[in-house]
Amino acid sequence: MKTFSQTRTAFLDTFTQLSQLDKPEKVTQALRIVKERDTGKLCYQAEEDLPQAELFLLKDMLKVGKSRWENYKQTYRESLSSWIR
Repeated sequence: MKTFSQTRTAFLDTFTQLSQLDKPEKVTQALRIVKERDTGKLCYQAEEDLPQAELFLLKDMLKVGKSRWENYKQTYRESLSSWIR
């Protein structure tokens, strides 16, 4: 179980890495997809580890809206379903 501070740091690191993967090369785009999947996993972990008030504060601090948050989670769910097949 991660604390608010640990979770925030993990997201900040991930978003920094995502911002560096905005190039059009195929390898960079593949790495971005992997990182977005990892971000979705972080979203699920944050929802499990943090109380609602801290989760709301985290999303607000990171400026991550509901749709973006859900998109990250969807990317993670899709990767899981492709492993099952």
